[in-house]
Amino acid sequence: MKYVELHARSAFSFLEGGSLPESLAMTAAGLDLPAMALLDRDGFYGSPRFHMAAQKSGLRAHVGTELSVDDHSGLTRYPLLCESRQGYQNLCRLITKTKLRVPKHEQSFAQLHELEEHAQGLVCLTGDEHGPLAHALTHGGIEAGRKLLQKLSSIFGPGRVYVELQRHFQREQEFRNRAAIDLACELKLPLLATNGVSYSAAADREVLDVFTCIKNKRQLATAGRMLSINSERHIRTAEQMAQMFADIPEAVSNTVELSLRLQFSLEKLGYEFPRYPVPAGDTMDSFLYARTWEGARNRYRPVTDRVRNQLDRELRLIEKLGLAGYFLIVWDIVRFCCDQGILVQGRGSAANSAVCYALGVTSIDPIAMDLLFERFLSEERGEWPDIDLDLPSGDDREKAIQYVYQRYGQLGAAMTANVCTYRGRLAAREVGKVFGFDRETLDRLSETVGGFEWRGPSDTFDNYFRHAGLDLTNRRISKYLDLCVRLQDMPRHLSQ
Repeated sequence: MKYVELHARSAFSFLEGGSLPESLAMTAAGLDLPAMALLDRDGFYGSPRFHMAAQKSGLRAHVGTELSVDDHSGLTRYPLLCESRQGYQNLCRLITKTKLRVPKHEQSFAQLHELEEHAQGLVCLTGDEHGPLAHALTHGGIEAGRKLLQKLSSIFGPGRVYVELQRHFQREQEFRNRAAIDLACELKLPLLATNGVSYSAAADREVLDVFTCIKNKRQLATAGRMLSINSERHIRTAEQMAQMFADIPEAVSNTVELSLRLQFSLEKLGYEFPRYPVPAGDTMDSFLYARTWEGARNRYRPVTDRVRNQLDRELRLIEKLGLAGYFLIVWDIVRFCCDQGILVQGRGSAANSAVCYALGVTSIDPIAMDLLFERFLSEERGEWPDIDLDLPSGDDREKAIQYVYQRYGQLGAAMTANVCTYRGRLAAREVGKVFGFDRETLDRLSETVGGFEWRGPSDTFDNYFRHAGLDLTNRRISKYLDLCVRLQDMPRHLSQ
């Protein structure tokens, strides 16, 4: 028996998943699942890490997301899987469109007509209790469910809508399953078994409970029905899923069939650097050559054979790797800053490049300093070059940023998102609030836990907290510290 888990979320669903992508991939591979899909909420934040971990584990990583959609009956989540590169591009465009039109910290969502415009290359599942079918059945009954499935079939096309079934030993869920099965048979739609994974192992449900309380600003003692009623949303083996769905075995076998159809992966994503606009008659490579030699004649007096050979070698590699546009974009930003009297300085491994020095991006002569160019760019390493520019804070920095937006368009440039993760002090404070500690205790615990170097539980860990006066035999304290450890490096939110 084979099975593929096609609906899982990680901690990159931000307070809605209890495990890191690496943990999900490793657990799935350990249970002999051939593939798995990560569908985090409204984004691909965890997909790259999941892809890399899956590669190491011999697991196929499918790409998708749970997209929030206003389908005229309320806000629901549509699990969408990328069948092809076109599907991934469509989903990226749709998510971007929804994010750009709402203020920061507000819920983004797509309209149903937008989903229809971007449906090519996507496969739609009907979701769990937060999904469109459950919402339709709960609020409108069988007829509403029928209309929804007919609408989805018209949007995504034949064979691209799967009626999803999950079984977590909940009576209401099984009522919906029976109705969903009847509608699938009536409309000749395939059934699909998933476990709606929210954490890799059952024990990680505790982490998800803490996240649920943090998200809803509640304590564990008062969260009530906000918390899951059991710990069933973990990764299961093919045998366990086959037993759970013994009455409808096609729902399990369909997971393998669909997995084989999902040909897109991040490995096939590829990347093309932005194009820099050059004058008529020039290519980006010829324009870069001209700017480099122009700068070299100013930097090097005279231009020696050693300089000429090094620049030729670097420019040939830049042309071979198709990186001319990237170097020109950086050169253009530096040129603007110099024209405006804004201090700018390239740093890092870019200082090893004679081309960067000739373009005025860096200020250190790598040839005179005998620096190794391959530390910056090497064909064998297969990594992209990284040119960092230091700018002053305040208005000057903002001028440079606005120039980039004006030069390449508001949709052609973006600020990079940074993932804020839990560290000692933040974890201690937020877990302490969930446990209901008073302010004085919370301050003391936060200071104590924040001062520990997090390398996992050990004798040193125990001794550290005993010396701080914490009673580790107290189950509440020991569980609190255990959860503080387990939250380390978990994503909390995004920032710029």
